[in-house]
Amino acid sequence: MSGLDVSPVAEFVTSTATLPAEVATAGRLLLLDTIGALAGGLRYPPVQALGRALGAGGHGMVPYGRTVTLSPAATWLDADSGGAFHPRGDRLPPVPTAHPAPHALPVLLHEAARQQCANAELVRVFVLACEIGLRFGVGTSLRPGLHPHGIHGPIAAAVAACLLHGHDAATTARAIELAGAMLMAATLAVPMAGGTVRNLWTGLGAWYGASAAVWAASGMPSATEVLIDLLGVSVCTELSPDEVTGGLGHRWRILDSYLKPYACARWVHPSLDAVLLALRRLPGAPARPADVDRIEVQTFAFAASLDGVAPTSDLHARFSVPLSVAALLHDGHLHADSYLPDGLARPSLSALARRVRLVEDAAFSAALPRQRPARAVVHLHDGRNACAEVRGARGDPGSPLSVAEVVDKFTHNVGDLLPVELRDPLVRVLSGGTGGEDTVAAAARALLEPFEKVRSTPP
Repeated sequence: MSGLDVSPVAEFVTSTATLPAEVATAGRLLLLDTIGALAGGLRYPPVQALGRALGAGGHGMVPYGRTVTLSPAATWLDADSGGAFHPRGDRLPPVPTAHPAPHALPVLLHEAARQQCANAELVRVFVLACEIGLRFGVGTSLRPGLHPHGIHGPIAAAVAACLLHGHDAATTARAIELAGAMLMAATLAVPMAGGTVRNLWTGLGAWYGASAAVWAASGMPSATEVLIDLLGVSVCTELSPDEVTGGLGHRWRILDSYLKPYACARWVHPSLDAVLLALRRLPGAPARPADVDRIEVQTFAFAASLDGVAPTSDLHARFSVPLSVAALLHDGHLHADSYLPDGLARPSLSALARRVRLVEDAAFSAALPRQRPARAVVHLHDGRNACAEVRGARGDPGSPLSVAEVVDKFTHNVGDLLPVELRDPLVRVLSGGTGGEDTVAAAARALLEPFEKVRSTPP
């Protein structure tokens, strides 16, 4: 493995004043989507309890309670879009190696709420932070058994903080190295078993990254060797300097990332798409959940293992194909409200989930990493049935979501946490329309100051 010099990355982010139009458009939609996921997460009692426990106020450069609460909120729905896969995606499990957006967003919102920040500047910072986080993700191979949250995200948070505070390239390079030396290296088995501490890994990663920017500005030294060891040997392998620094400003990894249509694990998505397509192919009247006799789903090995029907937490349900299929049939979508405690407690949901049969198709497993297939056969009590097969998940670059779908997901997730007079202008600005220069900052202030007002339900 050759050495890695992060100086070109720091020079790139500190000297890039404008974004290509296509990149800015993708960044605005990812920002809208991530704000929606964060707001949806703030509706969950455990997130509200975390905020109370940590104390979520504060106006300093890196407020611990606020940062460590907002990042878990942004990942709580498992709707964290903007992921990137290492080129060797045939590794099992096929884990995305970078989720920078929920790490960078709390830093962005905190600064937007406390200083004058124009929409275009916030989009620029968000895109550049995510781009560098994605490059480190694509440029390394996460060791099997580890989870990506808190690994490459601290670097994205550090970039965002450096740009928002106007740090120079040398300081930014030190911040990247310091952030890259603080990795969570936590195990994938925890969230698969329903452990919501996974969401806290994002919060700690965001705080580490933002802190790294402060430490770098104070003159704290950094060591490239530590970053190289952690990302090339200990926590990740196959560190590729070319993937990290090559083609900066010409090859944009943010254009290769995805937007999630559903608030659940990415491995579940192809099965959901196949079920929806099969339902549309049924002859006669549209099917209701009560009409379903059984649903048979074939998919690749790792997704086929996600067969739990007795969740220990809402996160556990998000790692369940049967429960996610049942919720999708009941609600017509999978957003924040589908996995709230009242939603998961529905007896009809549990009954339908038990009628979903999940098996591996060896040919589908062999199709990784180029494809992530699934096939669904829906059988109704009246004898009607239909089959559908998909070769990947919607939201990927080859099958992008429409702007209307992204806006619909945002609106459902936000609910009433943003008043209409702030929500609608934010949607217009970030979905490609026009609006006031401080639209994003105004939404940030409404969400964060005072923090207590974002809670939609009492403890």
